[in-house]
Amino acid sequence: MNYAHIHILLNHFPSIGTFFGLALFVYALWKKNQDLQILSFIIFMVMAALAIPTVITGLAADVAISERPGVNPAMVELHRDAAVWAFGFLALTGTFAWLALWQYRRFKAPSQWTVWTVMGLSIITLALMMQTGTLGGEISHPEIRAEGVPEVTAPPEGEEGLARALETWGTNSYWVWPAYETLHFTGLTLLFGVMLLVNFRLLGMLRRVPFSAIHRFLPLGILGFGVTMISGVLMFNENFSAYVGVPAFFLKMFLVVVGGISVLYVTIFDDTWALGEGDGTALRHKIFAVTTTLLWLGVMYIGRMLPYLGAGSGN
Repeated sequence: MNYAHIHILLNHFPSIGTFFGLALFVYALWKKNQDLQILSFIIFMVMAALAIPTVITGLAADVAISERPGVNPAMVELHRDAAVWAFGFLALTGTFAWLALWQYRRFKAPSQWTVWTVMGLSIITLALMMQTGTLGGEISHPEIRAEGVPEVTAPPEGEEGLARALETWGTNSYWVWPAYETLHFTGLTLLFGVMLLVNFRLLGMLRRVPFSAIHRFLPLGILGFGVTMISGVLMFNENFSAYVGVPAFFLKMFLVVVGGISVLYVTIFDDTWALGEGDGTALRHKIFAVTTTLLWLGVMYIGRMLPYLGAGSGN
């Protein structure tokens, strides 16, 4: 099994999951069912998290198959560019879906602009996912291409896809990589700081502070997560061939996905929200706090070790 196999397995989840989440969201709005709305937002958020390893393994699959006979590099390039757009909009959809979940807990209901933003973004994301999937299928299955449509052999003269343009921009500008790293570490610091504040309370410290007060800091943590992920993907896109041969990098991505999804526990569930001023915490709270702290320490440690494992300039 190689990264192409893993990519084929993973790429169905964001596309089918987005379709299912959108259908459920529309139905929930029609029936005015709050529980189903919450479930659809959770689906969007989880799909956005799963899109991270999907994109990463997709770029790794690019390296694995680009030199094989019968593979059209132009089709691979088109698929890669479409995937970047789809990932970007799915990340936005997941972010605003999480914001809606946070507003449910904070204000009992999300604002209307949040709801309709998720609706618009999810529709655009689904369309981009369909285009990405179609282009991906045509890479190795030319028989599914519409009859009479010629095979793409090269990008139109003077045109360059978004993924390639970002890669070229980063390669030709000496300040881009340091800027990416600055954003990456700034976002990670913000994320880790908020995570520690939450986990200190779950470990039984800061007892004079109710969890509802700490809950207000979660958007800052999600902002840090978003900045970290976007800058990380940009760095990977610029030098992905240097990362795909390092198994530790994929372990890091697995930990990132688990860490991103784990925020649901402290976002929407009553278990943590019910912690009031002076309340102690249960063993399950402490286990969650210790586990997520070790998880993100693992992410940072592996990321710092990547340069010594042969992965580019590190991230």
